[in-house]
Amino acid sequence: MRFRKVLTLTLAGAVLTSSAVMAAEINPTKVTAVRPISAAIETNNPMITDKDAHFVLVINGTGLNPQETKVYLKDNSVTMIPLRDIGEALGYQVTWNEAEKSIELHKGAQFIMVKLNEDYYSFGKMAPVKLGTASEITGNKTYIPLKFVTDILKAEVNRDETGVIKITSQASSVEKAESFSIIGEIKKITKTDKNTKILIEENIPGKKDTQSIVLNVGEKTKLVDPLNDEEISLADLSEGDTIRGFYGPAVTASMPPQGSAEKIEILQGVTVRTGTISEIIENEKTKQILVGERATGVVLNISDDVRIITEDNQELSFTDLEEGMEIEAYHSLIMTRSLPPISNAKKIIVKVNK
Repeated sequence: MRFRKVLTLTLAGAVLTSSAVMAAEINPTKVTAVRPISAAIETNNPMITDKDAHFVLVINGTGLNPQETKVYLKDNSVTMIPLRDIGEALGYQVTWNEAEKSIELHKGAQFIMVKLNEDYYSFGKMAPVKLGTASEITGNKTYIPLKFVTDILKAEVNRDETGVIKITSQASSVEKAESFSIIGEIKKITKTDKNTKILIEENIPGKKDTQSIVLNVGEKTKLVDPLNDEEISLADLSEGDTIRGFYGPAVTASMPPQGSAEKIEILQGVTVRTGTISEIIENEKTKQILVGERATGVVLNISDDVRIITEDNQELSFTDLEEGMEIEAYHSLIMTRSLPPISNAKKIIVKVNK
């Protein structure tokens, strides 16, 4: 049994054979036929022009005029797209912040910032994300890597062999986006007439870019003990407790940001590690798994009373575990000083990638 998810985005060089075909696909934009993308790459020209190759952007089913929304390849590999054109087409308000030398995108409670000429992309003023390519000015427009759309805007990207890049941000995209989470210490609990605010400060050992967030705990927030899935009361939480808070992508632009708590797990004497099983060790005395690489991972002892389940709560056994599985492991805070360290597992969740 193996659960793996492979996300593949391909870019093949093929000729746009007919302007009529393209016009029908992305109506009302008319696109003229061009020569293969591969031929454009061979010119070593960083800007792909009409004479070289065409990329056509289709946002939520509407084609953008390729004459006004140029797309080009940077270093012959990274697809660069115009930030303002894409942002506004997806419903964001795009503004320039002169003081910060940054571009800001607003939509509802969403706040996204892009630092000009830096590999710096942040969502809700959380710790910035690096995409491997800095934003840059080309032709009086700010360009960002296509990866920005999937990793930051959480929209879907599909591209075909003709050079058409389709970006889809459905109304339910934000709802379908995976929750964010933070593991940290409760620094302050503030009760209001409507809800309770919990200030959480990240406390992951060895992590340099730590963060804080205020989570609003309301009637819909689930509070649980993750080891036995039993519900806990808000009164059970105290300042100084270590918890894991789950929240959606909609956060305020304040510092620290604020969001709505979807679920809170209280971590008493345990921590959580997500990773891949890279080795399984079993003999007459020991059942162990190595999560991650030997240099940075952890070896977990699996006793007979450790609960092993799938994400949809199906019971598994130690023999069901395989190398390459993605898991989430709750384990003791007590670890040996060996390399890799050894700890006792408390609960294993096998992540079923669909």
